[in-house]
Amino acid sequence: MSNKILDPEFYSITREIMKNEDVQKLGHINHHGQSILHHSLKVSFVSWKWGRRLNMDAVSLARGALLHDFFLYDWNKVCIYPDRKFYEIHKRHGFTHPLTALNNAEKRFKLNRKEQDIIRRHMFPLTLIPPRYPESWLVMIIDKLVSIGEIPHYLQYLKNR
Repeated sequence: MSNKILDPEFYSITREIMKNEDVQKLGHINHHGQSILHHSLKVSFVSWKWGRRLNMDAVSLARGALLHDFFLYDWNKVCIYPDRKFYEIHKRHGFTHPLTALNNAEKRFKLNRKEQDIIRRHMFPLTLIPPRYPESWLVMIIDKLVSIGEIPHYLQYLKNR
């Protein structure tokens, strides 16, 4: 998703985040057969558009959604645990990466409570505690829908590994 096709208002909201060196690194890390940055931009842009239609806090939606997967590793390579027991499932990437993303985001950006909640709760019900804000619920749903749309890319990635 290039900046050319993004709405200028959306770009002005996300520009500070997009210029960050570590955020740019996400463009080189695989996620669902594409990059984390590509995935996060899609989730962010769709969330922002829907948030505007629903009279939600579109700025927090755009920023929080853009940072929802702000982990700096390829979980397909790093998170392989053949010896892990079933009762240790809570240590898997799907359960742990929201907190990792939040910690990374808080080190680099000033976040409001909605943005923090969007990042921390986007993997509900894996995170167990439900989202607090309507904006967080929206990102949680859109992230899942975008991820479903990325399945063909992920299958191609697995085939070519």
